[in-house]
Amino acid sequence: MTSQNISLWEKIFVQHRPYLISFAYRMTGSLTEAEDIVQDTFVACSDVDPREIQNHKSWLTKICSNKALDHLKLAYKKREEYTGPWLPDAIPDRLQLWGDLESETPEAKILLTESLTTSFLLLVERLSPEERVIYLLREVFGYSSHDISEFVGMSDDACRKLAERARKKIIESRPRIKGDMVSAQNVLQQFFESVKSGDVAAMKTLLSENSQLWSDGGGKVSASREILHGPISISEFFKYIADGNVYVGEDFKAEFQPVNHRPGVVMSRRMPSGFWLTETVMSFEVENGQIVRIYAQRNPEKLNSANRRPGSVTVAPLRS
Repeated sequence: MTSQNISLWEKIFVQHRPYLISFAYRMTGSLTEAEDIVQDTFVACSDVDPREIQNHKSWLTKICSNKALDHLKLAYKKREEYTGPWLPDAIPDRLQLWGDLESETPEAKILLTESLTTSFLLLVERLSPEERVIYLLREVFGYSSHDISEFVGMSDDACRKLAERARKKIIESRPRIKGDMVSAQNVLQQFFESVKSGDVAAMKTLLSENSQLWSDGGGKVSASREILHGPISISEFFKYIADGNVYVGEDFKAEFQPVNHRPGVVMSRRMPSGFWLTETVMSFEVENGQIVRIYAQRNPEKLNSANRRPGSVTVAPLRS
């Protein structure tokens, strides 16, 4: 590969990397894995002259789609042996590397946003790898069946059938959360005030009858190894945590901020070095003034994005 081609590919890399990471993250639920897939995608550029490619974005999407498919087939097997509930990486909105992707309509923008929520990422986990890639490319990123068939090496008819099957599964199970971020944030603040005071009765009033708590520790840190259901079990869980005085003192802080485009809380502890280490990132779904779902990410391996220092994100260059 010539130095001129390397220079051209690096410019293309900078332009399309955010989009590709956002796609690969939706495919895998892991930011680290998404970054690895995207880096592998650009390594695959080494044998191709970029001047011979008409549409770099489509060509890169094809490579990234297939690498994500291969990765996902292996990842699904590993998740069957995962300790406790599996959750995708929790990413505070302010740390999302891809920023705001372009969308042609308000409806498309809403879908782009919703497709980054924890509930949606859990929902597409129910799809087969092939259904997942086709659904995301068609419904979220707006590619035609013809384009997708070329990306994944299937016929147009096969892609349409898989897309329809995936769409039906999503529609049947997709949660519809109505409510604005500001009012939901107020509910969160009330809830955590009741947690701090140990007021179980107040906690229960802020939890929906069908509320759920998912806690992912990956077997590496303390977390509930099963999904908790209902106000009683969830409020007792938080009361147990509050009684332990784990999250108190000057070396602990809880920041209310959006996480995966839902209201959230980032809990951090100050280390002897002075650096704040994020220990838990939570996102919440709130409807009609009550918390419906709580997703608590505690697995240290999945908190890399929250624990990155400013300027720590690097891009590996292409090598000749």
